[in-house]
Amino acid sequence: MFEFDKYEEHLHVDRGLAPASTYDPVDDIAKMSLLMWGEHCVECAAPSCFTSCDLYQSRPDSRCRRLAYGMYRNRSFPSARGYGAEVAFKKWGKIEARGNTLMLPAGAALLIERMISLSAPLANVFGTWMYRLTRDSRWSYLEQALLERFGRWLHRRNSISRQQPDVFLLEVYNPMDVPVRMQLNMMVGAGISKALHAGTRPPPFRSSVILPPGYSRHEFGREHFSKVTDSGLPFDVNIIPDGEGVARVVFLTADFVVHRKVATIANPGQLKIKCVVWDLDNTMWNGILLENEAVALRPNVLELLRFFDERGVLLSIASKNDEPSAWRRLEELDIAGFFLYPQINWLPKSENIRLIAEQLNIGLDTFAFIDDNPFELEEVSRALKGVACVDAADIDQLFSSPRYQGTVSDEAKKRSQFYREEFVRKKSASQFGSDYLAFLASCGIKLFVDLYADDDLDRVSELVQRTNQLNFSGRKYLRSEILPILADNEVSKYVLRCTDNYGSYGAVGFCLVRFSEEEIRVEDFMLSCRVQGRFIEQAFFNYLVNGLEGRKPQSLWVNFQPTGRNIPAQQVLESLNFVPYSSGKGLCLDLTCHTLECDFISVQSSPAQQESQR
Repeated sequence: MFEFDKYEEHLHVDRGLAPASTYDPVDDIAKMSLLMWGEHCVECAAPSCFTSCDLYQSRPDSRCRRLAYGMYRNRSFPSARGYGAEVAFKKWGKIEARGNTLMLPAGAALLIERMISLSAPLANVFGTWMYRLTRDSRWSYLEQALLERFGRWLHRRNSISRQQPDVFLLEVYNPMDVPVRMQLNMMVGAGISKALHAGTRPPPFRSSVILPPGYSRHEFGREHFSKVTDSGLPFDVNIIPDGEGVARVVFLTADFVVHRKVATIANPGQLKIKCVVWDLDNTMWNGILLENEAVALRPNVLELLRFFDERGVLLSIASKNDEPSAWRRLEELDIAGFFLYPQINWLPKSENIRLIAEQLNIGLDTFAFIDDNPFELEEVSRALKGVACVDAADIDQLFSSPRYQGTVSDEAKKRSQFYREEFVRKKSASQFGSDYLAFLASCGIKLFVDLYADDDLDRVSELVQRTNQLNFSGRKYLRSEILPILADNEVSKYVLRCTDNYGSYGAVGFCLVRFSEEEIRVEDFMLSCRVQGRFIEQAFFNYLVNGLEGRKPQSLWVNFQPTGRNIPAQQVLESLNFVPYSSGKGLCLDLTCHTLECDFISVQSSPAQQESQR
């Protein structure tokens, strides 16, 4: 709910704000939290700052007005509540709520909100009367103090029931002509945080959110903020505009929610987009480069490039243009570094996109192509059935489109860097000619095998959802499905990281293993295509077999299930002499007849991992 009772109509000059276009608000909320969003100052030092700060402007309860006119209930904006909360931020303005994840049925939560809204004026009148009687300024904001205490009480209630949301849902309408960047923060309350030892204080969750013009929806999975919300400590949630400029937005939803469960069928045509390929003329920039060398970027292009890059969505170019001139202009605009394997020539764009896919080693059904020319879009669409073709006029919609959200892990932010390092590797490999093993031996490959830790959740979630070619079981897990497996103490969970002389590959693999006296069973194994052909599978299997002190397993079983897309995984196993399992599914290696030695890869593990295998 929002602090509508502190709204000041006389400060609100433009009250005619309405959506410029229709949109479909969220309608699948089953449960939601009761967050009470209020107006606050980023640099608040109340009450002393009320007399010392030049920016102080009194609102009805004598606190500082950091929103131009407070929060306005704008019924022109459809939402689950039936209205939007219109807010115009001033310098140092933010909105903040005392956090809780007590999930109430959506209808009940909205009913409680209405009851609080009806009673708020009474609390304000009583607080004003008590202030006049006692001259204690704290009575002036009685209603706000009560709501904050109510928020903390809800949080304590959830410490008993331990209910959990699916996501934090931020649903916003941006009426401005330019994107607005906001910061979403969740952190343990300031007073509590100072009293905690640094080692016991859960790290805050922070995320930058770009709000494109018009309607947008942004979801943040529980795995991102659970360290804060599951700590049992009082926590706060706030939303702050970037910089010190003003921003006017309409909040439709800003709550922890549980979505209504709807059975869905996996659709291969709706895979997450991994690479976006751009045209240049009249798409990346306004105008035609060969007619005007000073072409400028089109609105929102730079924001969208940054949005994709931060979320691990790769970027490339397929443009019919003069390559030296185009690349020079990209460098002048300081955006050349975003693009991998750009194809700037006069070939059909479908051929160029196919080449980019081969270089990146990812499927065409995870590609999107942006162009302003209907002919080019049709040519690519016909030649490459799996590629999503996007008209350049519609790029603003990509900020909120579910297929284009990428991921927000640290690994995602480094994805472009990994591919650039891979380009250097390929260039060095060419010096060795056909002696590929000699090249690998010169790379100094190091494989680090570690037990899964909570900090690995973001990357593991990516691997179990995104991996195709080296997904041995072919299975993909929803986040809700992988969490119980990660909590299962009966199965060993490994995270594989890799480096070489050219840089780090990051976390490249995740594996679930069960051990018995006679057999090692690899129940699931996902490995990034970034290390395809590096013999990482063999080195890891060899580590499993030889890491069991005093035990000599007879066989190594891998849960391999063909999908049509994991043929590379099958080829790896067959090259290592795995054969169909005699009594069921999967492939098996007889360790009494075959070895897995891989002496050009150094394998290391943490002390905790070494202890677990004894």
